Amino acid sequence: MPTFGLIAEGPTDQAVLENILIGYFNDNDYDISPYIRSLRPLRDATDAAGSMGGWTRVLEYCQSSVFRDALTEIDYLIIQIDTDRLFERPFELNLAQPVGSLIASVTGKFEDMMRVAFGAEFLENHSSRILFAIAVNEIECWLLPLYFADKNAGATSTCLRRLNQELSRQNERPITDKRYDQYDRLSRPFCKHKSLVEKSQLNPSFKIFMDRMRTVFPQN
Repeated sequence: MPTFGLIAEGPTDQAVLENILIGYFNDNDYDISPYIRSLRPLRDATDAAGSMGGWTRVLEYCQSSVFRDALTEIDYLIIQIDTDRLFERPFELNLAQPVGSLIASVTGKFEDMMRVAFGAEFLENHSSRILFAIAVNEIECWLLPLYFADKNAGATSTCLRRLNQELSRQNERPITDKRYDQYDRLSRPFCKHKSLVEKSQLNPSFKIFMDRMRTVFPQN
């Protein structure tokens, strides 16, 4: 079982990614959670402060020596970022472009930054071990397929509002303050491999991430 380091905007994003990894490598014979490490932000430093993290800190981390050194200790790094603020500097992207093009643009920006920070040889040697979990336009969009079977499942905008409306309709507590435990509970169905595979195909940016996972870690 490979080891994974998670670099995310915040602990709520980590919760979703952890459950995705558990579901992808689902095996009743052992617990894979020891193979998953939260690198940015550190979970124990952010459990009580869900607002910590942020996309700018993800950028800073991915250009730091800590990021470079993590690749000597961990097999794969997963970088998570939402696209909702990436019209700002230093990305300055057109968020209206198709999902696939937007994700390619974000990935390209990260790779350019890594080349500047660490050199072209670093990226050539390690790019196969870096996976990008780019949520268009927020990680809540990846939760929609768990609560919708219609076109809302593939939404790429106003996802938190849509999710909260459905949670309220089902008499569940809506998301008001983003906390790890709530996102862990909401994304827990992804721990089931069949559910993960089926639901991930319904949202475009989620599907792209899962397609990348299948390329790196083929499964029968």
